Amino acid sequence: MNYRLMFTINAIAVALFGAGFLILPDFVLSQFNAEIYVIVNYICRFFGGTLLLLAWFLWMLKDMANAKLQRTMAIVLLGYSAAGFVLAIMGMTSIGVLRTNGWVLLVVYGLFVLVYGYMLFLQPKEQKQRSSRKSSKNSAADNDSAESYHKVV
Repeated sequence: MNYRLMFTINAIAVALFGAGFLILPDFVLSQFNAEIYVIVNYICRFFGGTLLLLAWFLWMLKDMANAKLQRTMAIVLLGYSAAGFVLAIMGMTSIGVLRTNGWVLLVVYGLFVLVYGYMLFLQPKEQKQRSSRKSSKNSAADNDSAESYHKVV
């Protein structure tokens, strides 16, 4: 798994939610069995526009070659996903805003937290272990080739 693939998947997921909130806020809110007021629809449209902007930003970010920038954005998106996960739990339990289908948000945010956490914290360790194995194999091969060179000369 790499940052390019993850940013692409995240951009598509955010764009779908953003388009839903921007174009059909009544429908999206009714899927969560939330109360629908005029001001809530208005705020949902702003939220949908913000999500579409985030999707566009992620879509452009996937083509960046700067590894440090991609890692920094992955840290930001990990925080965003963790906050969304906590807010979804709050919306389902204590506040009671998300009465049905709140689990969808939990799954989406939870998966993004797990994948970004894996990419940031576990994947670099695996790459270091692979590179240390390769370097030890290469050094052993270099020693073998040096010994064979000295035997020939």
